[in-house]
Amino acid sequence: MASILDILNTNLGKELINKASGKTGVPLNNVSSVLGMVLPLILGNFKNKIQEGYTESLNEMLEEAPNPSKFMRVFSDKETEDLLECGSNYGEMILGENFNSIINTISDSLNVDKAAVQEITTICIPVVIAILSIQKKKENIKNDEIEDLIDSALGSSSKYNNSFFDTIFNIKNNPNIIPEASAMVIGKKNKKDSILKGYTGGK
Repeated sequence: MASILDILNTNLGKELINKASGKTGVPLNNVSSVLGMVLPLILGNFKNKIQEGYTESLNEMLEEAPNPSKFMRVFSDKETEDLLECGSNYGEMILGENFNSIINTISDSLNVDKAAVQEITTICIPVVIAILSIQKKKENIKNDEIEDLIDSALGSSSKYNNSFFDTIFNIKNNPNIIPEASAMVIGKKNKKDSILKGYTGGK
């Protein structure tokens, strides 16, 4: 099944890695490692918020996400600043009191400066929200289905795989890329216990 980590193998993911590396001075491979840990955490905390009863406000956030398509394009320097500003606002809402603990855990695990981890996390949050926002519109997802969307992005379900691939690959006129992309990730998921455990919203 697909998961949010599949974006790291797309042009979008590579551009995100390059931009975060350029902004923080962290080597590309370390940025990729940070993203590999933090992307599922963003979704996991989103899911936790849903289970805590914040579905309506999170739904509004996806509905009102500013220019989600912009965050799916190649980022200019100006747009990187937009990502930081937007990510700071979203991060407070989604990660909340877990934010510092997540940053500290990732920093200690990967031996990457805490300030850099925080900035990388902040930069990528709007991209995650943009993906979910675009998928929500494509699939006409209702409030009570948002958790299913999160599960799909976490790789726990294949329900919304097609719109996920369509979004991250920015597919226009080549419908064949969806089954090709699906084949690319089938069988590649090896589940392991996360050192971050409950932060991901999973077990």
